[in-house]
Amino acid sequence: MSEKAKFITFEGGEGSGKSTQCLLLYEYLLSQGIQVITTREVGGTEEAEEIRKILLQKHLLPLSELLLVMAARYEHLTKVILPALAKGRWVICDRFVDSTAAYQGDETAITIDMIYTLHEQLILHEGEEYERGMPDLTFFIDITPELALKRTVGREDNNKFENKPLIFHQNVYKRFNRIAQKYPDRIKTIDGLLSREEIQQEILRHIDF
Repeated sequence: MSEKAKFITFEGGEGSGKSTQCLLLYEYLLSQGIQVITTREVGGTEEAEEIRKILLQKHLLPLSELLLVMAARYEHLTKVILPALAKGRWVICDRFVDSTAAYQGDETAITIDMIYTLHEQLILHEGEEYERGMPDLTFFIDITPELALKRTVGREDNNKFENKPLIFHQNVYKRFNRIAQKYPDRIKTIDGLLSREEIQQEILRHIDF
């Protein structure tokens, strides 16, 4: 068994099923005697959850939205993720920087590369302990928005992103695929059309204790 705690993230569009898979992996690791926590972005701390409320409900200028996301991540990484990893606890996070690139990137004023550079400049420069500011492993649940969004119909807590037009979600999906191709060693693409159990088995194939 590896002594190094793993930082694992799940990515995908609205209705992709990533949150379900986060919970399933969390429960599986617990059953294997692994110390693990589960968390989410935007959020994970009291302060970051307040920022989440603003981001999900208020319509902001693109740069303002991006900087709020980064501020929430700094709080989350510093107060929750890094301390857990330092104590030998695995961390499973529902969304991280890849979602920022997919959702806040727009291919014009704010590009995907700019977002990763900003993440590196604001977070990874902090010192040796911040070298783990990128996940060890990321699972991208790959399902088209045309299919995934049907799963969100009727949700009581729909946010501004879920209510955006289909073209927005199609662009987010395209960016997720570009990001997965950009970081193939870290990001494992999982077919979102598989059953919940089949997806879980595909994920477990990549988990190295």
